[in-house]
Amino acid sequence: MRIATYNLWNSESGMPDREQYIVDEIMNVDADVICLQEVLSKAHAERIADKTEYKHCFFAHYINSEEGLCILSNCPFEKRESWLAVANAVSCSVKWDERIVAIVNLHLPWDSVIEREKQIVDIIKNINEEKYDYVFLAGDFNCNDTSDVHRFLTGDCLLKGQEANPVWYDLAAAYAELTHTEPESTLNFRENPRFLNNTIELNARFDRILLRNTYPVEFPVLKKCSVFGKTIFRDIKLSASDHYGVAVDVELR
Repeated sequence: MRIATYNLWNSESGMPDREQYIVDEIMNVDADVICLQEVLSKAHAERIADKTEYKHCFFAHYINSEEGLCILSNCPFEKRESWLAVANAVSCSVKWDERIVAIVNLHLPWDSVIEREKQIVDIIKNINEEKYDYVFLAGDFNCNDTSDVHRFLTGDCLLKGQEANPVWYDLAAAYAELTHTEPESTLNFRENPRFLNNTIELNARFDRILLRNTYPVEFPVLKKCSVFGKTIFRDIKLSASDHYGVAVDVELR
């Protein structure tokens, strides 16, 4: 099973050509389920679903905004939920080889540490109210893997007096250890032309996919983790987005 996440960059820069390049990147990664952030509107989500030939599209917009989150899937949805009233997240579940797999798509706030921490606690609480064989948490966390948000998920600190139980595993970090490499940045201030002449900000890995501890179900086998969306298109002098996407291949057991 391949799961991916991709922030589409809600900007007029490079449009309308950039939208086709977004579609191309999504088609090239060929995920079974892909989580999209910064989707302009329901019509935008449906247009992308149609062009990429995904059969199932779940879109929910933010309060008082047309922009929202979208999950595209080749598998029928078993259940769909929007938590946008309390946190920037939506979830769906699908059946894969007789296993129920939940995929949660989040886009934590960029401008408030307090709000990010509050929202991740609420998201985990909502996830833990349901029973699934596997749960993947994917999206734009708007913070590094050194943040307390990430450390909370991996069981290294409390937030709001709460702990993440079960704990979560960062699949890019796991794959990097397996392959004796380093996880790739998804915000690349040195190479992505969106950030031309930005000499101050450091490359960051804001876009991640995590897996919740599966006990008593066996862990899946992690086959691959890759970053996509790095192509620079000469006509618009941009990549398809200011973020690179992340995709993981897992063998469910």
